[in-house]
Amino acid sequence: MLHLIELAKQVRDSTIRLLEMAPAEVLHWAPQGTSNHVMWHAGHALWVQDCLCVEPLSGVSDLPTGWSDKFGMDCRPVSETRDWPERSELLRHLHAQLDRILTLFDEHSERLAKIGPNQDGDWDLTRGVIHGLHDEARHQGEMHLLMKLSRTSN
Repeated sequence: MLHLIELAKQVRDSTIRLLEMAPAEVLHWAPQGTSNHVMWHAGHALWVQDCLCVEPLSGVSDLPTGWSDKFGMDCRPVSETRDWPERSELLRHLHAQLDRILTLFDEHSERLAKIGPNQDGDWDLTRGVIHGLHDEARHQGEMHLLMKLSRTSN
C-alpha cells in the first residue's frame, strides 16, 4: 500500500510541477497536427483519476460541473472550447484531488491490497488505480513535449 501512496504522490507532483512551470503563452498552444495543449493534458489527469480512482472508491465524482466535457476522453476538440479554467484553479483541484486520493487509499487499504481478478473474473480496483496513474504519467510526457516544441517554434 505504501508503494501505491508514493506512486500517487510522485505522479501528481510531477503533473503539478509541469503545469506550474509552463509559460503562460504555452498553456493553450497546440502545434498544427496535434489536438491538445498543456492545460488539457493536466485537466485530463484530473479527469482520469476521478474516473479510475476517486469515483470507484467513493462512489461519486468530484469533478467540477462541465469539466468532463473539457477534459474527458470524449471531450470536444480543444479548438472548440473557450472557457478553460485558470491555471490556479486547475492547480487547486489537482492538489485537492491528491489529498482526496490519499484519504481514500487509507480508507480502502484492504481493497487496494489485492491485485488480481475478483470473484466475477473482473480485474480489481487496484489495477484501475495503477492504470490511471500510468495514464497521468504518460500525459506528463505530452506536456513536456509541448513545452519543448513551443520553444523551437518561435
